[in-house]
Amino acid sequence: MKNIILTVFVLQTLSFFSCEKEVTLEIIDELVVEALLHEGQPVDSVKFSKVISFEAETEPPKPNDLVPIIKTDDGEEFTLNFTGEEGVYGNPDLIIKAGKSYTLEVEFNGKIVSAETFAPSPPTDLTISDSEVIMAKITSFQDLQNQTMPDPIEINWEAEEGAYYFVQVKNIEDEPEIVNDLFASSNFKRPDFLTEPSINNFYTINTFRDITHFGTYEVIIYRVNPEYVTLYEDNSSGSEGITEIRTNVQNGFGIFTAVNSKKVVFEVKKL
Repeated sequence: MKNIILTVFVLQTLSFFSCEKEVTLEIIDELVVEALLHEGQPVDSVKFSKVISFEAETEPPKPNDLVPIIKTDDGEEFTLNFTGEEGVYGNPDLIIKAGKSYTLEVEFNGKIVSAETFAPSPPTDLTISDSEVIMAKITSFQDLQNQTMPDPIEINWEAEEGAYYFVQVKNIEDEPEIVNDLFASSNFKRPDFLTEPSINNFYTINTFRDITHFGTYEVIIYRVNPEYVTLYEDNSSGSEGITEIRTNVQNGFGIFTAVNSKKVVFEVKKL
């Protein structure tokens, strides 16, 4: 999940600098923030780096001497400590709570870099149409022709007006058995895929397309904030016409946001 945020912002940054033909500096001395706060979890991975141009051959060193703080809307203040991983800070005493606002502040090059986000409530009334799916093992083309596919799996939840959600579906077995041996030589990895953010309150799992392995599957419904959706949509629209990088960080770049989630599981068993 955290890699999604990073990918969205990095691609957006590269798109911007590829459009600005006059840019000649490889390293721009501005701070980039990447932080995803999750309700019920400690803050352990607030990342800082510097902006690089599209043509840069190497990345600048990560800043490991910062003193970031996160303030809560009820007046508490938490200093983030360097974790030992390049550019990464955290504080295990800060546990994110739904319904609260959080402000990040850090001094960099004589100015205060800051950002604010709100921890949303989780999806509610989450249901799944089937918690168990039975599928036949396919070892030949004849098995494939004779196979009867189970009905699609329907996931539903109560969506708040104007709220955005996306879905992650993944097989959580360490070494799951593949359903179709005809594809075994293709080194099929266990399923782990994500949808785009939307205001939908449902998702349909296509058992023919999405179920490639036996075992336990986890379906996670994430509720995300508008700043995440904005960056996602900007990146999805391509680089044409981009004149500025979208960010919710003041005096810097990147994204400081929060999510909440709920999950259900289902089992794919062999006939």
